[in-house]
Amino acid sequence: MSIRKGHSGIGKKGAAMVLAAALGTFFLQDGPSRMTILAAGPPLLSFLSGETAESLGRNLLKQASGIQTFASFMEQQEEEPIQKDGDPAYRVAVAEAESDGEAFHPAAAQTGAAEGGSGTGEVEEQTGETGQAAEGSNGQETAQTDSQENSQAVSGTPAMAATEIKGTVYTAEQLADFEFVKKTFFYVHKSTTVYPEQLDASVLLGKDMTLPESAEPQILLFHTHGSEAFSDSEEGNPDMTVVGLGNYLAQLLSEQYGIQVIHNTEVFPYSDSYSMALDMIKRTLAEYPSIQVTIDLHRDSGGHDVVDINGKPTAPIMLFNGMCQTPDGPLEDVENPYLLDNLAFNFQMKLAGEAYYPGLMLRTFLKAYRYNQHVLPRATLVEVGTENNTYEEAKNAMEPLADILYKVLRGK
Repeated sequence: MSIRKGHSGIGKKGAAMVLAAALGTFFLQDGPSRMTILAAGPPLLSFLSGETAESLGRNLLKQASGIQTFASFMEQQEEEPIQKDGDPAYRVAVAEAESDGEAFHPAAAQTGAAEGGSGTGEVEEQTGETGQAAEGSNGQETAQTDSQENSQAVSGTPAMAATEIKGTVYTAEQLADFEFVKKTFFYVHKSTTVYPEQLDASVLLGKDMTLPESAEPQILLFHTHGSEAFSDSEEGNPDMTVVGLGNYLAQLLSEQYGIQVIHNTEVFPYSDSYSMALDMIKRTLAEYPSIQVTIDLHRDSGGHDVVDINGKPTAPIMLFNGMCQTPDGPLEDVENPYLLDNLAFNFQMKLAGEAYYPGLMLRTFLKAYRYNQHVLPRATLVEVGTENNTYEEAKNAMEPLADILYKVLRGK
């Protein structure tokens, strides 16, 4: 059936507007609802006539179905991404704004990770989330195996290492452009700022992030927010949280790439997580002076995005840097002597991901404070998927992440 001009007072433009408004209500629906919309596409579009109206309708249906990825959506945006209300910090911010009688702008709540509370001037965001300590005196596990070959560095090319460049390799001219680098590789949160000298690609790429092969532990892997879980995680099962992801990542690094890992599985109380994590980091570095890398593995909050990596549905990865500065200047008593090294480590991983695993890595998130990244030159915070990704989708991301770490740390 077609809607003709004059019939019930509704013309083609009116029909398109009605359809657009109706579809808009479904943009935030879950997967099944979106697929219902997609299935209803042909009959809905039959109400439209004219090339422009049909194009509009199909574009709306595409977005409502969830086919458009978060990465491609972000590339089109000039404003800050909107934080989904699944994040407890979002709900707290909304409640506080409403209590003060102010309008709340969703983009202002995007955090990427809670603010640091290390007792050095950093502020911990209170979300009410708590966790119980994992079994064991200190939650540490060593991802070394009993086999002699796995206790030694892997020689040759590991079986899981990507050898074919499928994505983008950027030119020296592109990387010499500060605005291009900032827009292409980073998301700068409004709480901070970044200067050209901090994103000088020649400096960041000139820093040697490689480590010699060693049978001693070189990576400390931990979780400041160890209770973060996924859409299908079993309540009370740490193996289906970021801790489970860490177990798999440690196994891959050790068995596939010959890089030994100390995996700390403690779950810290959320309200004091960053200060307690810092205490743990200091103790571990004192016990294992061979450690040269810290990885704080998190789960982000937001939508449900999936990319195909080696035929597997994979949650995207976002690296995170604390800048220790606001737009007004450096934060008092929050220093990081390794800031440029931290940025270089993440930048080199981002470029490796762009080249070998296109679509996997979102823009690196820059925010104020420092998130315990001042402990070592090779310190990073990694966000894997969101609460709307399945555990399997997040676990699949550990395979390319392990390879990216290998490529940077071994200079491959």
